[in-house]
Amino acid sequence: MVTVSEQALVSRMYEVLDAEMASVTDELAARPAPDRAAVLRGRLAALRDAEHALVFGRIDRADGTTLHIGRRGLRVDGEPILIDWRAPAAEPFYAATAANPMGLRRRRHLRLDGRRVVSVADELLDGSPPGPDDRIGDGPLAEALAAPRTGRMGDAVATLQAEQDAIVRSAYRGITVVEGGPGTGKTVVALHRAAYVLFAFPAVAERGVLVVGPDARFLSYIERVLPSLGENDAVLVTRTGITGQVPTATEPVDVARRKGRAEMTDRIRSLVAARRPAVAPIWLPLGSETIDIDAAAVGEAIAAARDLPHNPGRKVFKEYLIAELGRIRAAMTAATLDQIDADTAAATGIDLDAAVAADLESLGFGGSGPAPTPELDDVVVADPRLDAAIDQIWPRLAATDVIGAQTAWTAADLALLDEAAALIDGPPEAVYGHVVVDEAQELTEMEWRAVLRRCPSRSMTVVGDFAQAGQGSTVTTWRQAVGDRFERHTLTVNYRTTAEILEYNRELLAEIAPGQRLSRSLRHGTPPLIAPPTLDIGEDELVAVIGPDHLDVPGALPVSECRGLEFDTVLVVAPHEFTKRDRYVAQTRATRRLIIVPAPDALPARRSARPDRTRTARRPSPPPTP
Repeated sequence: MVTVSEQALVSRMYEVLDAEMASVTDELAARPAPDRAAVLRGRLAALRDAEHALVFGRIDRADGTTLHIGRRGLRVDGEPILIDWRAPAAEPFYAATAANPMGLRRRRHLRLDGRRVVSVADELLDGSPPGPDDRIGDGPLAEALAAPRTGRMGDAVATLQAEQDAIVRSAYRGITVVEGGPGTGKTVVALHRAAYVLFAFPAVAERGVLVVGPDARFLSYIERVLPSLGENDAVLVTRTGITGQVPTATEPVDVARRKGRAEMTDRIRSLVAARRPAVAPIWLPLGSETIDIDAAAVGEAIAAARDLPHNPGRKVFKEYLIAELGRIRAAMTAATLDQIDADTAAATGIDLDAAVAADLESLGFGGSGPAPTPELDDVVVADPRLDAAIDQIWPRLAATDVIGAQTAWTAADLALLDEAAALIDGPPEAVYGHVVVDEAQELTEMEWRAVLRRCPSRSMTVVGDFAQAGQGSTVTTWRQAVGDRFERHTLTVNYRTTAEILEYNRELLAEIAPGQRLSRSLRHGTPPLIAPPTLDIGEDELVAVIGPDHLDVPGALPVSECRGLEFDTVLVVAPHEFTKRDRYVAQTRATRRLIIVPAPDALPARRSARPDRTRTARRPSPPPTP
């Protein structure tokens, strides 16, 4: 049952939202300046994204006051009528429990169909008996757990649990690491954490957010979550696209792993450092002469550039040498003039300086001293011979000069090129206020260095599970990935995988991660099955066939591309052909049924209640590279 007053309040909120959208649209129609127009377009997009399920909750305090919770805050005459889910006032909606009601009597969940309230479900938190206005029923979490998968991740803003919300709202400003088994909501927490950080810390929001995922399929799966939370400035990239380039070649896993090791940093640094000069005398052209620069001056020039990347250091080195050439030329000119004066005085008996000074005095020009000389820098900088000479001593470099020039690059190569570019030209231009790394166990040490360069503030949310690491990863601890300074959280409740499927994987988990415990599942279902002759598919059921990367299984999703995804039913083909970690990943993607298929020729025939609506996981087109 839905009360009339609840519907009236929700309708009023939509009226206010419509008025805000109309105001922004009118201002855009007036053709504002480009910077203002960009801000308005972003605001309009956020307002439109908030329209779906604008309000989803309400909290009733013991003192009789109430607050509605939604996707964004709304005010009328300065008074709030809807509280943004990220605001401090909304925290009790997620964190209150019967053991700690946080001053609440009731938590209400609202479900909307368009702009119409179709159901409410109340939780009484203070121990009081239900009253005539209470609507006790299943909340949105139960509905979400029972709902079929759609192939797209939705936000969980209405269903965040206390364990998750505590991480989302953490006051820690550095690197937040979230670990947990498959299905514990790591991705949900990461994306909602990013939205919260951008809301709570405006300085972070100025530079936007970068989301790093394992592959294009995963990015397609999550791409609408942040916009639905009001954040439209997120840049989504795969782990191989961190540098802004796209790999055009592949290589054996063992080769990629060698390139991904942290020791490659020292090798690249040594190669770059070897292109810098040693402290020694040098000779540089100046006009028709060759000038000797002593070792002390060269040492000063090298020292001035010591802490700079290679090419900026070369610039400073050159500037020091030009200044030294100017000093030497000035000294040489002064010595030449003195010699001319001395020779003239000896031959004629006339002191030229005194004679010139007397002439100037008689003409009414006072003062004395040498006439100003043109700046040497302009003359020297334009001298191509000097630049060529310095190139011999301290050459300009590009990343390919260090890594090698190739026509095709692998993902591991791109991380090495990025490392070289940072040593040669400095940090990348594109940096972000917050960075999310999902399936973080997949990154190599060199890829981690590329990520960290793009977040100098170290405001990051890192989520992963080393038990699910693929063959290419070179990292086994979070300290190895992000350094010593981070805050770690562990999720323990499983919202995806049934207890029966988890139990089926218990021994496998003990082999690949002896110290890791199974999460506690909120779902129950049938035990995993060995492939039956036929398989009945429900009309809204999302099915995936997952096979080993090296086997050609028609219609199958390669196991390397299924991390982070979930399906109603999963058929795992030839599990004995998987690595143990890959098998664990494949066997924990299902929310309802896990079917073990011993070989590709044992795939069951499918019978669908509605063949035209049966949906099988497909490989999506990759998103555009930013």
